[in-house]
Formats: sequence, structure tokens, C-alpha cells
Amino acid sequence: MEKKVVASLDLTDRENLLNLTKKIKNEIFAVKINWPTILSCGVDVISDLSQYARVICDLKIADIPNTNRMIMEIIRERGPFAVIAHSFQGMDSIKALMDASESVKVIGVVSMSNQGASRYLNPLHDRILNDLKEVSVYGIIAPGNDYELLGEIAKNKDGLKIFSPGIGAQGGSPVSALVNGADYVIIGRSIYNSTEPVNYVRTINEEIEKISN
Repeated sequence: MEKKVVASLDLTDRENLLNLTKKIKNEIFAVKINWPTILSCGVDVISDLSQYARVICDLKIADIPNTNRMIMEIIRERGPFAVIAHSFQGMDSIKALMDASESVKVIGVVSMSNQGASRYLNPLHDRILNDLKEVSVYGIIAPGNDYELLGEIAKNKDGLKIFSPGIGAQGGSPVSALVNGADYVIIGRSIYNSTEPVNYVRTINEEIEKISN
């Protein structure tokens, strides 16, 4: 069975990051890293991690097309699985990412898991989702701690893969998120703050298997 957990490892120590990835690599779908990791460890940490697991670069890129293209060209040389980008700046910017991506997949942000997203971003989720479907991105970000919103998005995803943050520390349940339409659940602090991260992820996988049978 394909693993459904994406480990969001926002660690700033390269050795700790690599060691944790090695420990949990067989229990996860991918590792997700954000700006704190890349700024602390350097962009080549993407290549280092890619030796052990798929790497999703959570850069939430949100710039003009030319800048987006330049960012993708730099990142893709390090061999990530996917890059996360914002969508509100327009589909010309998303298309620029995709044109430069080669084998790297693009995941567009439709909505986010923090409370503040309810003011500007989340009310536009339907329009953003429709735009992203038109340009055929690989996947989308939708909250795993707002099951009603997640369910609305899942009904209209048309084959796009849903990656859901907000699990664990932000209140979402991995099983509930998957039941309500997520394809993968993104879990961070609950993994890397655990004294036994392998067992923690393994327990989640066992819970997920129960709803899949």
C-alpha cells in the first residue's frame, strides 16, 4: 500500500535532518522542507535528502513569471519530487513554473490551514482550484484541519492530488483528513518532536490501513 504521510521536517540542522529522514524513509511518501531548512542548510540539502526520499520543496513561490522560472531552474537541478507554489499571483506565473519544471511536479496552494487564511485566501478556493485544474498541475494544498472546506475542494479536484497540512499540532486528524478527501497528509512537529518518530509514523500508517481495507 502506498504511504500517505508527508513528513514536514522544518529542521535547521543538516545532520539531524538527514538522520531523521533515514529513520522514517520507509514509512512515508515524501519529505517536505521549507525555507528555514533551505536557508540554514543550503539549497544542496535538497539533493542530499533526495538520496533517501522524495523531496517536496515548500517554497510557496509567488512571483512574476520570469522570477518563478529562475527559481524552478535552480531548484530542479537538485532533483526534488515537487515544488509548492502560491496561485493568487496568476496562472501565467504557474505556467512559467510548469514550463521550466521538466520532471518536477507543481503543487498549487488552494487554501491553507492557519486561521488567518480564512480572510483572503480560503474564500477564493473555488476560483483558484478551477484555474489550477485548467493548467493541469499535479496537486493542490488544502487544509487537513478544516474538514468541511477540505470536502468541498475534494469534490471538485478532478484527479488532482490533495496534500493536506494542519495535522497534529494544528488539530487535524490524519484519518479524518483522508476520509474527507485528502490523498496525502502533511505532518511536521508531531513527527520531529516525537521521542520515537518511526513508531509514531508507523502507528499512523496502521490507522490509515484500517480505513483502506
